[in-house]
Amino acid sequence: MPELPEVETIVRGLDKEIVGHQILGVETDTPNLFKGPNLEIFEDKIKGETIVKVSRRAKNILISLSGGKTLLIHLKMTGHILVTSDDIQVKNGKWLVDPKSPLADPQNQFIHVVWHLSGNKKMALSDLRKFANVLLKSEDELTDCLGDYGPEPLGLDFTFEKFYENIAKKKQPIKKVLLDQTVVSGVGNIYADEILYEARVNPTRLVSTLSKKEIEAIYENIKSVLKKAVDLRGTSVSDYRDIRGEKGGYGPVRKVYRRTGEPCPSECGGKVERITLGGRGTHFCPNCQK
Repeated sequence: MPELPEVETIVRGLDKEIVGHQILGVETDTPNLFKGPNLEIFEDKIKGETIVKVSRRAKNILISLSGGKTLLIHLKMTGHILVTSDDIQVKNGKWLVDPKSPLADPQNQFIHVVWHLSGNKKMALSDLRKFANVLLKSEDELTDCLGDYGPEPLGLDFTFEKFYENIAKKKQPIKKVLLDQTVVSGVGNIYADEILYEARVNPTRLVSTLSKKEIEAIYENIKSVLKKAVDLRGTSVSDYRDIRGEKGGYGPVRKVYRRTGEPCPSECGGKVERITLGGRGTHFCPNCQK
């Protein structure tokens, strides 16, 4: 699932490419991706609107329109957004492009929604599993929809005091707490594993057993790991690609996620193990994560 760094990378790309462009139309082969109004009503409400801003809240892409409504896209498990020339055609969900083009990457060949934009551009949603959600929200609806999310970990309101307060009374393993979007928004399975490795904390530890020093280490690594992943444009060990269809750069430098059986990067003598925790595959070094 795209997490904060992947969604942030997409949002920054969209903000450069589509702001100021008008929506000319939308088409889909999967109408159930649109939550709320049916496709005809949805298209009628956004057709002719100009895109004025693209932003992010947690793992949600927010595309603000000139009429006051916001297009909210949640990519779920396997979705990502692509932007290209409107001259490039799509047939049976696949781009008709040169095999050397990034769009020819198999992960970009599950096109289920296309927005046609002014300036000869199109924005497309590629989603292998078709779980993504596309919604249209008024300002009040958007506030209600996003109200339960915790602080943004790269924002000024993400202080150690607030983080400590949010987790202090939790009775779960620390990894499950990091995945709780009311505690801190945008962290998912990849970065929870990476954060806890850098903090040298075992993901199965109950929060109540953590010292303040360990919690401080987790807090600092939430910020540093996510910032590094944003700088490297996300992780593409699976489906994620940026708006050009290209891979992010964090995958090659990740420490434990999907590195089962490999030597611990700290050269402690241990090997990365994989367990299931709360239904999630979890990767860590039991030798140096205590």
